[in-house]
Amino acid sequence: MPVNKEKIKEFINDQIAQADFRGRAYVFDTQNKKRPNRNIFIRIQSHFDQFLGGNKSYRWVALTGLRGAGKTTIMYQLYYAKKNIDGYFLILSVDEITQTLGSNINEVINIFEEIIGRSITNLDKPLFLFLDEVQYDEKWGAILKTIYDRADNVFIFSTGSAAALINSNSDIARRAIYERIYPLSFTEFIKIKRNKYEIKGLSQKLREIILSGRNAGEVFNALKKSEQKINEYYHGISRLDFENYLHYGSLPFMIALQNEALVYDQINKSLERVINKDIPQMRGLSSDIIGRISAILYAVADMDVLNFTTLAEKFGISRPKIAEIFSVLEQTEILHRVYPHGSHFKQVTQKPSKYLFSSPAFRAMYYKTIGNVITEQNARGKLLEDLIGMYLYRLCDKKPSFSLTYDSAKGGADFILSSGENKIVLEVGMNKKEYKQVTQTAEKVKATCGIVVSEGTDVLEYNAEANALKIPLKYFLLM
Repeated sequence: MPVNKEKIKEFINDQIAQADFRGRAYVFDTQNKKRPNRNIFIRIQSHFDQFLGGNKSYRWVALTGLRGAGKTTIMYQLYYAKKNIDGYFLILSVDEITQTLGSNINEVINIFEEIIGRSITNLDKPLFLFLDEVQYDEKWGAILKTIYDRADNVFIFSTGSAAALINSNSDIARRAIYERIYPLSFTEFIKIKRNKYEIKGLSQKLREIILSGRNAGEVFNALKKSEQKINEYYHGISRLDFENYLHYGSLPFMIALQNEALVYDQINKSLERVINKDIPQMRGLSSDIIGRISAILYAVADMDVLNFTTLAEKFGISRPKIAEIFSVLEQTEILHRVYPHGSHFKQVTQKPSKYLFSSPAFRAMYYKTIGNVITEQNARGKLLEDLIGMYLYRLCDKKPSFSLTYDSAKGGADFILSSGENKIVLEVGMNKKEYKQVTQTAEKVKATCGIVVSEGTDVLEYNAEANALKIPLKYFLLM
């Protein structure tokens, strides 16, 4: 049944009239101060500027990422930065269009053309079309492809939480510029929470030192030269800042909340939306299976070793179905899969993969609201492993030569970061004193060096015999 035209007109006019008001909550804090921009914002803004400069290749930016990672905020920040440009601006939540209005993107665009009295193929000034959560319109890909192909004076900025759904759509594969947003780094968290900015160039420098060093001694010597700047950055940052970051601060929508119980309630609701709204759109899983995903995730949070067979028996679900559930949780970016070293990606292997939460906030939510049966030290270690995995996963972004694996042998290291022939072995934990795990794995994979990322120490340490070094966690967090 077609939606009432007047109702859609009213909706569009409301979106245009309310854009500034709605955006203020994302762009300004409660004291009416502009929130700092995420690091990715500069890159996204540059695509916009290319379009304004006449480069028609930059007409569609598709921002993907975990639900709650800040995509809507970036959308409104971009709108606010450019809203004084002479053009048409239309900001639409596709969730509202389909769920509340009962319409679709195509109908809304057609009626927008009636409102302005022009076809989008014959505009007198550019149209900036912002579409939030596009996957709620089943035909979004074909519709936006048509707009892109017909109208070269339209800039499309689309966001979507279900990354797999967006990235697998052939209609946009050759047209859109993909950008992915990750949970906050520690420096981004501090920038937003404390309005304290990172030291320019330090993050890039640390990445180059750690990723390009030919041996542990070279990495150690280069890091020693950066110690003064590292300590300068941490001046005035408290232990509580780190604890808040570890437990929930990597998710930007949590920063403004003061009540811890409310924080974890919101994280849980965000997870529930992924499970009950995003996943049903992606896979034909039964409602019974979907209803068990939350319990499966809690089991993952509490297991020392992940075993599909054990989970299948525990939940009365077939092992192939458990594998399918984990595949979809990986695609929605709730979990990161780390393959065992030596296996080919996406290839069935006898060795188990390791699954980490894409943000330690998810595991912390389960620990804080339900509790855990593993030891306190093990629980802390798992949160730290999620955190380091989150950083390493982001380092591999848009770098085809990079891969992240782990040593599945008993006593093997947590991570192996490979870049071509160059390999770095990493182990993470609290007050780690020994180098045994990293040296054992480093010898096996012929790594350039082994690195122990240790919480509980501020001392950079080098072991020439082991070709390894110990890096304080606070150093690693500035990468």
